[in-house]
Amino acid sequence: MSPNLTLYAALALYAAGTIVALATLFTREKRPQHVALGVMIAGFVAHTVWIGTICVRTHHPPLTNLPEAAGFTAWLVFAIELALFIRYRVHAASFFVYPLVLMLLTLSAVVHDPFIKTPAGISRLFITHVFLTTIGVAGLLIGLAFGVLAWAQDRALKTKNRGALWDWIPSLNVCKTVSYRALAIGFSIYTLGILAGILWSYRTTAGLMDLRVKQVGAVVAWILFAIVLQAYISDTYRTRRTAVIGACAFVAIMVAILGIHHA
Repeated sequence: MSPNLTLYAALALYAAGTIVALATLFTREKRPQHVALGVMIAGFVAHTVWIGTICVRTHHPPLTNLPEAAGFTAWLVFAIELALFIRYRVHAASFFVYPLVLMLLTLSAVVHDPFIKTPAGISRLFITHVFLTTIGVAGLLIGLAFGVLAWAQDRALKTKNRGALWDWIPSLNVCKTVSYRALAIGFSIYTLGILAGILWSYRTTAGLMDLRVKQVGAVVAWILFAIVLQAYISDTYRTRRTAVIGACAFVAIMVAILGIHHA
């Protein structure tokens, strides 16, 4: 089976699932949400086959260029979202997670970045660096999504103005708990990934780090996520300032991912 066939099948299913999920903001019916989830799971299966095909054909993890890294991040994000849905039955996260998964996989389909096999690029330390940072990024993005839900829930309670999300958002405590745990775990793994990257850079170039787009974006994102995590620890996460910093952290992460294409 051609990798492109399963990639485009996953992309089409993700697009359909995202559209159906977003439509429930206006209909406020649960049945379309269940349909959207089923379509997204079908896309996830095709997505998994695509990743497996890459591994079999190239004999390396799908982490060596922008299309592979973006696709694997999308796969992890949806896998975490699915696990959280099974645990908490939170439909509202789909309004943020589904479009994010679709956007990341679209990058995989649009960007053409051939894999160049080099000893440094396939070393265990490099693969460990990319693997850990990818898992960390997935956790951080999920944390941001549930952080937005917590902020929206808190705002609705204070203003007593029920928006389109109100019927879908769980309790504030659930949003806060999931967001904090995802951010804390994701940040820890992301930090280990950055440290592995610094060690790999030192071994290959005798320097701590090259100041390229990817590296700068990754470090800026790390600093911003540290500030967001501190806001949760100090219970100031529901402020507008934290929301703005979280948005900036998301942009920094996207810059770091896109920077892989120019690394």
